Amino acid sequence: MSDNTSILRLVHHSDSERTIGVRRPKAARFIPFDDFLYHIGGRDPFPIQSGHLDTLEESLIAALRSLHAQGISFPVSAEQIELLQPSTSVPGSAACTTLFLPYNKRASWASDKLPPTWQADQLSDARLIFRIAKLLLQLSNPSSRHDLLDLPSQQALYTHLSKDPLSHHVDLCLGVAPVTVELAYGIIHALVWQKKGRESRDALELFFGGPMPLPEPGTPPDTIYNSFLQLRARVCHSGDRRGSTGLDRELEDKLQFDSPAMLTWIICCRAQAATLLKEHDRSQWWRTAMSLYDAFISPTGPTSELERICAFDLYRYRDK
Repeated sequence: MSDNTSILRLVHHSDSERTIGVRRPKAARFIPFDDFLYHIGGRDPFPIQSGHLDTLEESLIAALRSLHAQGISFPVSAEQIELLQPSTSVPGSAACTTLFLPYNKRASWASDKLPPTWQADQLSDARLIFRIAKLLLQLSNPSSRHDLLDLPSQQALYTHLSKDPLSHHVDLCLGVAPVTVELAYGIIHALVWQKKGRESRDALELFFGGPMPLPEPGTPPDTIYNSFLQLRARVCHSGDRRGSTGLDRELEDKLQFDSPAMLTWIICCRAQAATLLKEHDRSQWWRTAMSLYDAFISPTGPTSELERICAFDLYRYRDK
């Protein structure tokens, strides 16, 4: 590859020695892609437009296909990609920015140990990195932050927040509307993880159209689920959801609950918000969360910190 989007600089490729050499360019500024992502919506963001990201994305896809054709598996992540800016370029300009793939300890020669879909999976992961970057740029732009996001875009943002719940990008995601249940949970969970009790409670109230009603002690889990299911349905059908006209059916369906487990996770977040805010009814919120956990999640065991609070009664609320 020799055009201005080149990111591969192979020094040698030996099948017999099973080795690959890559030369690191000299006299250039390297910006880890995860650093670039981090600064979107914050201080001193790297100046780059979505159109140029499209070009860089296609250069990465072309590079991966080239590696795949040589029998090389090369999984990538935002931590494994670098933006390369020649030292001769104008400071602060992204016009000459290209991509560079540094040493990748996860790279390997293709073998039967890889799943049959390994090539498609790696290309999909690469595109997801750029989808997230372009979405964050969109949300950080006042003129486009309130544009409707389709289902794949909301799923990408959920993936981003679930991988990094401490990310300040949760503040950008607060403006997404209408919002899927999955992304709403990702936002609320991130706010709780960041110990932002008031903000998480406010986000929940926006999601449910008002303060969440606290179930009475002893309310059956199925009744709790159905009551919140109806509450969310009323919000979705109220007709005043910003940007809700012309939704495709797939997105429309994901605006409402389709899993008791998801409600359980959201109730856990509400209970943790009550704990952070020292609300007087926090114990009942946790008893509600534990009741839902016992009914809908316990057979699979806890997989998160909030689930462990329920599973092991870490706050000692079950017998109070």
